[in-house]
Amino acid sequence: MHHLAGYSKDWQDAQRFALRVTHNAVEIQRSNYTTTSDAYTHELYQDVAQPQEVEAFLHGVDCYSVPQGRWTTPNASTTPDTLVNSIFNIIRSIVGRFANLKESGVQREVVNTFYAPKCSGIDSRGYRACPTLLVRAAGPSFEHPPPVNPQEPSPYDIGFSNMATYFSIKPESETPSEKEIVNEMKSYARQIFRDQPNRVHVRSLTFTENHARLVHFDRAGSQITPPIDFHKNPGTLIRLVTGLTSTNERTMGLDDSVQWTIVDGRKTRGSVTTTSPSGERKTYPIVERIPTSRDSIRGRATTCWRVKDPETGEEYVVKDSWRPSDRSPESELLEVVKGIPGVVEMVSSESCRGEVKDMRCPSTIGQYHNRIATRVTTKSYGPPIYRFTSVVQLLSAIRDAIGGHQRLVGDDIRILHRDVSHNNILIGNDGAKEGSRGVLIDLDMAFRALDANSIVTADQEIGTRLFQSLSVLMSDYLKDGSPSHDYLDDLESFFYLLAYIFLSYKPDGTPLPSDDDGPSIVWGWAEESPSAALENKYLLFGGGPAAKRVLRLVEGTWGPVCGKLFDELRWWVLDKRDEKDELLGGYPSERVANPLEPLHSHRDEHYAQVLNFFDEAIEAVQCSASNATSIQEDSPTSNLNTDMDMSLPTIRSFPTPPAALAPCRRSARIRDLRLAKGEPSPIPTQPSKTSIRIEPEQPTTQLRRSARLQKRRLEDEHQLDASPPKAKRIKKGLRVATRAR
Repeated sequence: MHHLAGYSKDWQDAQRFALRVTHNAVEIQRSNYTTTSDAYTHELYQDVAQPQEVEAFLHGVDCYSVPQGRWTTPNASTTPDTLVNSIFNIIRSIVGRFANLKESGVQREVVNTFYAPKCSGIDSRGYRACPTLLVRAAGPSFEHPPPVNPQEPSPYDIGFSNMATYFSIKPESETPSEKEIVNEMKSYARQIFRDQPNRVHVRSLTFTENHARLVHFDRAGSQITPPIDFHKNPGTLIRLVTGLTSTNERTMGLDDSVQWTIVDGRKTRGSVTTTSPSGERKTYPIVERIPTSRDSIRGRATTCWRVKDPETGEEYVVKDSWRPSDRSPESELLEVVKGIPGVVEMVSSESCRGEVKDMRCPSTIGQYHNRIATRVTTKSYGPPIYRFTSVVQLLSAIRDAIGGHQRLVGDDIRILHRDVSHNNILIGNDGAKEGSRGVLIDLDMAFRALDANSIVTADQEIGTRLFQSLSVLMSDYLKDGSPSHDYLDDLESFFYLLAYIFLSYKPDGTPLPSDDDGPSIVWGWAEESPSAALENKYLLFGGGPAAKRVLRLVEGTWGPVCGKLFDELRWWVLDKRDEKDELLGGYPSERVANPLEPLHSHRDEHYAQVLNFFDEAIEAVQCSASNATSIQEDSPTSNLNTDMDMSLPTIRSFPTPPAALAPCRRSARIRDLRLAKGEPSPIPTQPSKTSIRIEPEQPTTQLRRSARLQKRRLEDEHQLDASPPKAKRIKKGLRVATRAR
């Protein structure tokens, strides 16, 4: 257990400090680029042009003067278009001589957009909408961009989907700083990565009258070279331009294991070549590229392809990503969890397909986080959880994913996911059995405890901001003093996932307008600043006006059954956070090796409680639909729409059935059977504020609640306006969840 238990005052001070700085948080920004050595630029692309070829070219081209030993660039007093045209002529001459266009359909063409009206606008980041010079490419990884207006197609057919590289040109007198250069070139690189999903790195050049700098982007960030005098080093400039425009896609920075057939400039059929389940190399046709929401350059850059075995017809998902080199490959964990219901199943993997350090200047190693390209092939499942089509499908998928999570954290496996999100839970395949109706995927951020004392500290940089627990967000302040991440933090993330869907979608899966109250609340949890996200998310809890408002929104859109589920889970999360707070802050004068053991010893009980919430809600929705159908059939004069989707929570439209029509709730049956046999029930129960039970109430066992939580519940139930009473514990501030295992 974490050593923080012996320093309760630090914990409490940090909590109070968090409240004071939430509006004035200062985020620590890591440097996002490195600067190479002077020699690095001259050592690149040595094999793309031989010295004798370079010499012959310089003696035969008009844009280079051998007697003067310089390219024909103007002096500083000329107009910008003159400088642009001179650089354009130089680059076009090099590409025309050294780009070996031997394959049919492969093309590299230098384009000058200086005079193009549609390219000279300003983008959202304040930069030119299109690079001044670029190289338009054709080949198996490029396609024409779709026209903005089909009636007026662009004569240039220019877009980031068919851009090999690009160039920025500025007079020597207006040379920006390194940071400004990187930021401008990044605005274009980001869009190339977005539109070329098999792109490994993006390189470009920035020019003045006398100097050039190479700017490189990959999944660890970026690097820039010092300025080189391209007049004194003409061979270096030739090799750089030739390498950046190479017809060899691997040389240019593309993963050529992913290829497409191009018809009329557009990608049609695609394929991925990877390791098959039998361990052999095999090429799979691409069925679709699975959308992901990651848009930044630096990071895992997860890209997923749904493919089909050409022999068996079985579908798989091929997942490409860039893992930090100090983390074990996901494949090692997926090997451990094979066959577990509710968890993704791997069929093959490639754990090291390349490293960032091999693309960068050796002198900068250690100045960035090295990343390794990995590929994992898994069985294919349904769409992400947010593409649900009914209430029962949604709740069943989340419920079974939680069940899979419980199996992961069990004593025999001990894997903590740490990135529960809307992208990392899939709906099970059609006809999936209970336990596999939802599937937890993506163990990239997962941590495996190899022994009983293994811990992992909460880190606000791990996971998806919108779904991070409060204690993960608090780690931004506590730093090395943060408690450990535990299974309760992940269960809290499941609650935020449920809340996200309830507030952002309708029960039939239709998204709510982005300016509605629900989505507006949700996106406050996704603030880049951990302090802002913490403040917004904290308002969900307790009996205050904001919490009541959220509950009203959920009930108004999803009905009382889902409202009850949301509220039960919300109070449950607050209860566990409160218990953790008490345990972590309750030892002012002694060190405790494992202060959260009294809480964690009830792990199976905690999962049983959460799963029971979902089981009751699922059954209530199903029974309501069944009863509604029965009423409809028995009433010949009924005006109800016969096309109604009875999986939706339409409970308010139908009367409550009499007690004699008791539904067969699975959890209640199990409990009653065990009690009849004299065995303890594995499913603890707790009283509800709004009863949806149709059968007579069974005696329940009241779970422990602090006086504060009981008071808050009372206020919430009776819609009191009074603030919750102050805690009776000593020196308590903001209550946050802590990570302990």
